Amino acid sequence: MPANTPGHGWLVVAMLCAMSATVSAKPRLVDNAELKYSVTVPSECRSEEGPGTFEAICAPDFDEAKSAEMAAASALLLEVDAEVIPADAKPYGEAEFRQDVPEAVCGESDAGKVKLADVVVAKEGSASILTADVACPEIKFLGLPERRARVRYVIQPGYRYRLMARSLASDAGAVKAAADGFLASFKSRAEKTP
Repeated sequence: MPANTPGHGWLVVAMLCAMSATVSAKPRLVDNAELKYSVTVPSECRSEEGPGTFEAICAPDFDEAKSAEMAAASALLLEVDAEVIPADAKPYGEAEFRQDVPEAVCGESDAGKVKLADVVVAKEGSASILTADVACPEIKFLGLPERRARVRYVIQPGYRYRLMARSLASDAGAVKAAADGFLASFKSRAEKTP
């Protein structure tokens, strides 16, 4: 439509409104003083907390009303699982990570059904960082289609943080920016064994 066509301004406004409906509003900071970490999550997500865990459950379109009602299994699930670990704890490395991820991320005890890709083990200061892309298989009897996740485990002296951003595989593209933002926002204030 040419710029001088009557109604062009309304079309532009409608397009901008449609685009902004898919963009998350102001991120919400979640700060856990006890376990010494902070993350940001989209403000439209509902949250649930338990001992050592924080979950943000988000509708793929970041509609606040849908997020309030949506089941975590089919939503974008942004999760932090944090724990204090003793100084004499057994070292945690890639083998333990590969063993833990299938059940922690997919709820699947048969690791052969879960696909891990792009596994990276890195060191940042005193922290070991383990990341992977995960494909969780369809669970037919629950009517749950394939899910995709990006996981990041941060192992520091005294603390272990497990971060996950998981969604239905069909929603992975739509929620990628929010998932990446959540994982990148993680900050730990743990430097020494408590």
